[in-house]
Amino acid sequence: MRKFAKIIGFWGSFLLLLIQCSYLFMPKKNTVEDGMADRDIHANGVLAEPSDSLDVVVVGDSEGFSSISPMVMWKDHGITSFVCSQSGQHAVEAYYMLKMVLKRQNPKLIILETDLFYHHRDLQTELSRSLEKASQYYLPVFRYHDRWKNLTSRDWKQEWDFSQTDFMKGFLPSKKIAAYKGGEYMNKSDGREPLDQTVTFWTDKIVRLCRDKHINLLLVGVTAPKNWDYSRHNTVNDYALKNKVPYLDLNLITKELKMDWSKDSRDEGDHLNTSGANKVSRYLGGYLAEYYRLTDHRSDLKYSEWNKELGQYMINSSGKETTS
Repeated sequence: MRKFAKIIGFWGSFLLLLIQCSYLFMPKKNTVEDGMADRDIHANGVLAEPSDSLDVVVVGDSEGFSSISPMVMWKDHGITSFVCSQSGQHAVEAYYMLKMVLKRQNPKLIILETDLFYHHRDLQTELSRSLEKASQYYLPVFRYHDRWKNLTSRDWKQEWDFSQTDFMKGFLPSKKIAAYKGGEYMNKSDGREPLDQTVTFWTDKIVRLCRDKHINLLLVGVTAPKNWDYSRHNTVNDYALKNKVPYLDLNLITKELKMDWSKDSRDEGDHLNTSGANKVSRYLGGYLAEYYRLTDHRSDLKYSEWNKELGQYMINSSGKETTS
């Protein structure tokens, strides 16, 4: 019993040390200068949003942050939303991103951008990724261990200040034009491109998380001719039907969206530029306002900051480039 108690005491002390180190090494501001990874910085801008102020949260890969502009949906419908997408975001990352966001927000709707369904590698790599992301979520020291060289007095005092706002709300605009010239890409077929089991495992957990929190979940495929086809549409549609989750595939309505592939892509059909994103966002905003009855906050004084940020957005809604 004494040996057992020593073992428990050792591991208990080790766990407490990891927890304390996690608080110490975690960035105390949501900026790159304070230790957040550049890949995460726009998604983590959500930390600056007032608690319980967002109606919609978007997760997914770079198709999300290049195609969905929350400020367009605010301007048209007064919807408060934030895009918590990351370049190459995997399903396990989307799950833990949502877990983090839901500590402070209680949205009415989560949007999962479906290009994420096809981000996976071999089983061993995905299992390692899952273990890594889980450990980093619960014990951030595993993620930020290399910050020991750059610790400041704020870190030792453990004072957090996540007030660095992002008036783009996670959207990354681009004026660059590189036309898609591949022609029609959604040719109807009965084919199915299979999903990896690790993807469905974590996507299932997202579905359960939303249901446990009584939050609506919507699968959305943004227009991406370089990445999407009917076989992928069929597979995601099967998943949506099986799990009773609504699915909106904008790749099926490019004519209704008035997509112009000579003008609306930044990189030959991989990601939309600002012109294309405006078309997607206007349609999506109208769709959400109609089917989810989201409150129009534009005249609500509690959301007056959004109107100020809209002015900044209109001036600065062009520039940065990004890649998947």
